[in-house]
Amino acid sequence: MNAPLGEALKQYQDSERSFNADLMNYLARGYLYSGPEAFIAARPINLKHADRWDDFQFEHKNPDCWFVFLAAGRAKLHRFQQLAPFKLPYIGWHRRTDNNLRTYRWERFATLAKQNGINKS
Repeated sequence: MNAPLGEALKQYQDSERSFNADLMNYLARGYLYSGPEAFIAARPINLKHADRWDDFQFEHKNPDCWFVFLAAGRAKLHRFQQLAPFKLPYIGWHRRTDNNLRTYRWERFATLAKQNGINKS
C-alpha cells in the first residue's frame, strides 16, 4: 500500500464514515486519484449549495468549486490542481478539526503554492 493511501485510511479510524462507501461515491460521482505521491477524493459543487457537499443524490448544477473531501500525501491540493479534469473558479476543503469550508480562487491557490515552493510543474 502506498503511503498516501495509508494516510487516507487512517482518517477513518474512530469515524462513523465508511472508507468503502466514500470511495464508491467519489468513483461514481466525483473524482478519485491514488498515486505514490497523493490520494485525492473531490467533486465539483456549486458554492450556493456548499452545505450539500456530502449529498450525492443532490445534483450540483453549474458547479463553481472543486470540493476536496480527502487529500493525503505531499502537496496534495496543488497536486489536485495539476490532475483535475477541468478548472473551476474555486477550490475548497474542510479541515479535519472543523466543518468550516475554506475556499480560494483557483488561480490564487496556484500562485500561493508557487510562492511557497510547492509548485512542481
